[in-house]
Amino acid sequence: MNERPSKQLDEQPYTSFYDRYLSAQLLTPRSDIAEKRGVKRELLSESEKLCDIKNVYEKSDKTFDDIAEVAKSVAELVCETLNFRSTSNFSSPLEAVNIAKDEAANCYGHTIVASECLEKLGIEHFISYANQHTFITLFDRSSDRSFIIDVLTEELRCEMTDVIGFDGIDPAEQLYYGELRANSTLYTDLLLQKLPSSVNRSDFIARREWLIFSDGTKYRDGYGRNARLQMLTLPSIPGRLLLLDEYNARIDQLNGRYKEAADKIVDLSGIYLDVDSRNDLKEAGKLCRELIKQGSGDLAIQVASVVNDSLLSGD
Repeated sequence: MNERPSKQLDEQPYTSFYDRYLSAQLLTPRSDIAEKRGVKRELLSESEKLCDIKNVYEKSDKTFDDIAEVAKSVAELVCETLNFRSTSNFSSPLEAVNIAKDEAANCYGHTIVASECLEKLGIEHFISYANQHTFITLFDRSSDRSFIIDVLTEELRCEMTDVIGFDGIDPAEQLYYGELRANSTLYTDLLLQKLPSSVNRSDFIARREWLIFSDGTKYRDGYGRNARLQMLTLPSIPGRLLLLDEYNARIDQLNGRYKEAADKIVDLSGIYLDVDSRNDLKEAGKLCRELIKQGSGDLAIQVASVVNDSLLSGD
């Protein structure tokens, strides 16, 4: 029997949009774009552009291709709303007030905001994670097609039906049958073959290191195992909450708040994301060592148990 994923995931839905969403105070477009265009900024959730996207969707036949086009439009809107900023000890926790003030986030923040917009449009979607990177995925049960929406990368908003592998049951079906997270393989060498010929593949990978594990960046006859990534997929709302927990735990850890970081992780048994053995469980290992140094050995054991319970079979 699967354990419940997190106390936070069991909580009742919040009473209003403003209590619940990371994008609740987020204005669009970004300040620099608004100044350049000479336009007023609007609340993202009520913006004219999001309303236009909704109207286009409502007037469509709502086929899977229509849904994919809407998701691509949402990704474009989010990129006009947020800058990319990598994670460091100077990063703010992912909270509505912070992201509205900073107008910037890493891939977690971009994915969460895009997911919130898609939910507002009534579009079923999923949160996927591979090699410390996160993105939106779409699955069509009737045609067995799938689509990736990497909010940060226009070239990676494309069909992915032929670039994922799974043992008989696709990610959406795994979740339907009760798995807390779906497990599949993302073949990024096949995904890279979808790039336009005008794109320099080596430069593209160098700017997106998550695509290939570090010793596989030199292409010869193929990237082999280095291009086979564990892809974990969750339903949209639990996925967003999980990203928030793990990101904010990471910020705590980077700032030496080790007990606070551990407190955010200990309820994630079976669903902790960064479990690909090729990353050597470095961050979890560092956290456990620091907890032990502080005399919090019991808490370190709890963190280690969460990670161990989240490992995929064979790891």
